[in-house]
Amino acid sequence: MKHVLLLDKPSNLTSMQCVTKAKSILQAKKAGHAGTLDPKVTGLMLIAFDEAVKAIPVLMGLDKEYEGMIYFHKYLSLSEIKQAFKNFTGEIIQTPPVKSAVSRKPRKRKIYSLDLLKKEDKTVFFRVKCEAGTYIRKLCHDIGVFLGCGAHMKWLRRTKINGFDIKEAVSLSALKKRKENVLIPLENALERTGLKKIHIKEQSVNKIMNGAPVRKEDIEGTDNIKPNEFAGVYFSGKIIALAKVLDRKSSTIAKTDRVFLLE
Repeated sequence: MKHVLLLDKPSNLTSMQCVTKAKSILQAKKAGHAGTLDPKVTGLMLIAFDEAVKAIPVLMGLDKEYEGMIYFHKYLSLSEIKQAFKNFTGEIIQTPPVKSAVSRKPRKRKIYSLDLLKKEDKTVFFRVKCEAGTYIRKLCHDIGVFLGCGAHMKWLRRTKINGFDIKEAVSLSALKKRKENVLIPLENALERTGLKKIHIKEQSVNKIMNGAPVRKEDIEGTDNIKPNEFAGVYFSGKIIALAKVLDRKSSTIAKTDRVFLLE
């Protein structure tokens, strides 16, 4: 199996519990997800199975979109909240929360858009599109600090991950009933992420699948690849490896990072 599942995560389950359940339902050998959601948070998860697990580093770095509710600890005018949302659009500095798996050092994150959808007294419904690794709960807290009143996130749902939409996702209960036609082949999933491609010649397949770097003489054609980015190495429409692009002036074009079994 070399496929990706778009799961609509329910509330009150951890991301890893969802992975374990989906893995059991589909009888996969291995499974992993591309971005944790808190237990109470619902919405879109990308779960990779078996050989596709190797592509998780590519799937994890994708932009996200959420819809949620923020509760302000005092009444604020619409204009005050809109101004605060404007101030938190663009590049922000965010310190991960205490309960996080990463180092609590300030880091830059991009908020592409932060829209006010509806206001009901002290509760505001919002939609945010952001860079991977942005903590929305912390964003809500920081907006409250900025406004001098305090605020907390009441509800959150992930609706999009780059080229994937919650409308395509299936629930765990639906997955039990309908195991066919719910998985996306890895090649299709990677196409939707915008991963650039290096197409290689047939005579180079075996050596690259054994970990050899991609050299100029191996290449049939490429997208506009740039140094230090990851690219997919393809033969006959199938991905055989992920590789890190090196200096194009060198005879070695990319260093093979991980390889996939051909099915």
